[in-house]
Amino acid sequence: MDFSHYTTKPVELAVALANTRGVTTDAIGDPEEMLGFFEEFRPLWDGVAKPPKKGDLPAVHELRDSLRQVFEAPDEEEAAKRVNRLLESYGATPRLSTHSGAPHLHFEPIETSMVCWLGAVTAMGLASVIVEHGVERFGVCDSGTCMDVYIDTSRNRSRRHCSNTCSTREAVAAYRKRQTV
Repeated sequence: MDFSHYTTKPVELAVALANTRGVTTDAIGDPEEMLGFFEEFRPLWDGVAKPPKKGDLPAVHELRDSLRQVFEAPDEEEAAKRVNRLLESYGATPRLSTHSGAPHLHFEPIETSMVCWLGAVTAMGLASVIVEHGVERFGVCDSGTCMDVYIDTSRNRSRRHCSNTCSTREAVAAYRKRQTV
């Protein structure tokens, strides 16, 4: 599935951020880990948002939890409410940009804090997925040992796990269970 040019990376960022908190771990539990996480996504925010600061960690954790709630929404209406709250909270305002030659829309504030930029761009990415493909593309891993979220990009909307690792682990466990019965 192709997302629009604007949403591909922001959607990947939203998923990656929501998945930084595991069942027993936190991949951005301290400021240094958070700074390392954002370095991976530097091409997205460099020149648009101010670099992250160590003091941003509590606000990033709060945003992460709010993004996760979008994936866990029971229906489209609730997902839309949650995304709209994010869009409003983080100042997602459309503007026309020509920085790459062809005019296109951006929705994040310019020269703002990392957290405001992050909230606006990830919420807009998720909003675009809902509009273009539906909320049924959002998922939470069916594995009993994982709570990661994902965007289902399969043709038939059949994805049930966040990764091949979880899918294989569940298939092996089911096979072993059948063999002992």
